[in-house]
Amino acid sequence: MKNIIELIKRHFVFILFVILFIFSGAVLFSSNRYQRAAFLQQSSDWVGKIYGWRDELQRYLRLKEINDQLALENATLRAGMPDNFFVLDTSVGQKEDTLRRQRYSYRSARVVNASVNRENNYLTLDRGLFGGIRPNMGVISNGSVVGVVSSVSDNFAVVLPILNSKFQESVKMKGSGDFGLIAWPPGSDPAYADVRDIPKHVQVNIGDTVLTTGFGSHFPNDLLIGYISEINDQPEENFHRIKILLSTDFRKLSYVQVVSDIFKEEQDSLLNQQRIHDDTDTP
Repeated sequence: MKNIIELIKRHFVFILFVILFIFSGAVLFSSNRYQRAAFLQQSSDWVGKIYGWRDELQRYLRLKEINDQLALENATLRAGMPDNFFVLDTSVGQKEDTLRRQRYSYRSARVVNASVNRENNYLTLDRGLFGGIRPNMGVISNGSVVGVVSSVSDNFAVVLPILNSKFQESVKMKGSGDFGLIAWPPGSDPAYADVRDIPKHVQVNIGDTVLTTGFGSHFPNDLLIGYISEINDQPEENFHRIKILLSTDFRKLSYVQVVSDIFKEEQDSLLNQQRIHDDTDTP
């Protein structure tokens, strides 16, 4: 109690000034309509600004939650697209009876680490074995190819992206359907890649679209990879030298979808059986 009294004595003049200032303000605003209206208008502006700042802060703090929801919704919508279903044709004679079974499923994940300027780049995702991720699953973003899962731990996955010299995937030209391979020269511009093995008799033009073939189990058919930006053919070669602008901006990757081929095990098992059969038949 003594301390409080000493504090009041020490700052008596300032405390008295504050009390008188508040009292005079109350008298002024209560007896004068103009000052009261001006004060209320100004205070409303202050309160509105404070509410606006609070709302912006809350929205900023909820960005991760919103992004997670959008990524999950994108994965769900993509899983329902027609290209993700396998049509089972059981027709006999003139009777048609086709069934549709889902072939691809999608899981959203966030990129927690990435490199783009090294000779061999990698991405790290915040989802692993516990999240249903397995090696050799394809990875896409906004309908464009990113890469393939190379290794997985319980909670994380490492992705081999297009920006890695070990990445190779079959691609095709939209329209003609002629296919080749995509490859990234080590250490080159992360916005571009090369398309190889397209014969010269195939007509290609700047701006043509390059898509996935769906031949492997990594990606569905007709996913976007990029657009032809340069054609540097050499007279002595039989194939085009094609440079494409990648549709995926690897510098801005944040959320991705991991593609799971539901029929992969069945397809791989059948192929292995055929190979074993061929080996046993070889004299």
